[in-house]
Amino acid sequence: MSNTPSDNSVLTNPFARLLREAGVSDTRFAHQVNARARLQRQIELGLARTTVGHWRRGMRPRDPMVAELAAAEMSAALGYPVLPADLGWRGESYRNDDLGLCGANAPIETLRTLAGLSGRDMRRRDLLQDGSAFIASAFADPVLSSLTGVVDRIVGAPPPPVAGGGALIRDVTATFRKLDAKFGSSEIRPQAVGFLHDQTRAARDNHPNPDLFSALAELTQFCGWLAQDSNREALAQRYYIQALSLAEHADDAMLAGRVLTGMSDQAAQLGHPRQSLALARAALRRSVKHSTSAVQAMLYDKNAWALARNGDEAGCRRALDRMDAAIARDDGDGPPWAGHYNAGDAAECRGHCLLLLGQAREAEERLEQARALQGTARARTRSYAEADLALSRLRRPAPELELEGALEAAHQAVAVAGQVSSQRIVKKLAELDGALGEHPTVAVREWREQVRPLLQSTVA
Repeated sequence: MSNTPSDNSVLTNPFARLLREAGVSDTRFAHQVNARARLQRQIELGLARTTVGHWRRGMRPRDPMVAELAAAEMSAALGYPVLPADLGWRGESYRNDDLGLCGANAPIETLRTLAGLSGRDMRRRDLLQDGSAFIASAFADPVLSSLTGVVDRIVGAPPPPVAGGGALIRDVTATFRKLDAKFGSSEIRPQAVGFLHDQTRAARDNHPNPDLFSALAELTQFCGWLAQDSNREALAQRYYIQALSLAEHADDAMLAGRVLTGMSDQAAQLGHPRQSLALARAALRRSVKHSTSAVQAMLYDKNAWALARNGDEAGCRRALDRMDAAIARDDGDGPPWAGHYNAGDAAECRGHCLLLLGQAREAEERLEQARALQGTARARTRSYAEADLALSRLRRPAPELELEGALEAAHQAVAVAGQVSSQRIVKKLAELDGALGEHPTVAVREWREQVRPLLQSTVA
């Protein structure tokens, strides 16, 4: 029934951990798998509790059919999908893993999908890293459902407040956001995903609550961002899709728009500018009329980026003007997740977009303005802006005359980036490294030596 034990101990064996999470004894699990075999395969498996004990200690089923039956029973016990591969076993097929790529209509189904997705993420850090890829077209159905309102909304009188609940999730998520802004994604991603998994499983046992679903949507969107910043794009895409479903179940239009802009940003970063623009426009259509001034500014921010990447300068400038007008109206009465967005972000956005449009002088002016406006705790944002400030100076008509100023900003970018683990910053510094490489001076060579360890690093 089982082959040679692996080196995994009981404490690190995926099967043992999940069986303990399900709260099922060896005897009960063996009985349930035997019953499933009779019902689904019309065979008498005769599985004994001792065999389940062997699996807990690292042995594996020899028969792929047994692995499939055991994984199906584990899924039923946990309430979310588990595949043989999640247990380190060989099943009957190696089907494409589409968990999380679709949005469910029913709130409870979204919770089950998210519990399965976050559970796999916890158990396998390389989940969806090599075997699956980002699929731009996968955003189409969830976005259409969002715009047309066909997702089931939570209706009826809200249940009595539960200790913790949405308020707890929001407070913990806000703490994670502050740490991410300062130190980057890799340091906190495992803790954020673990918290998401626990809260999602707990939510399945309670009556659907719009406030709780909205808080879970915020946390799920943030986990998508962490995965994206860790270069786990396929995983990030699935988190974004589930976050959008949660926001729609809660009928939280502002947060739905926030998730759609995250999708737009991801599509742009992966070389899909048209899809990025479509998603940014979808975010405006879904949310702008229901949003506070700060959220409106964030929506126009991503719309401007998308227009700049598509070379639409006139449209981009209109979006930037609307962004500036919105942030000028901000009275601080927005959702906590939008509280960080300020005039410094708006100035940086204008600078980044103008640089994409080839307007280096204007971009430099805006990025210099942002220096004085942005907070010191926003390390990743500051590093990215300093790198673009250096690039704006290198793209002036006489870059050799601007080299000293470019290096000054480049050193600032590296100094801030030193404490941040972020693939987005690594890619931006690599772009700057290539631009400075065209100027082979001693000062440039010294900077390139300084930045080399950062460029060779990878986000864990």
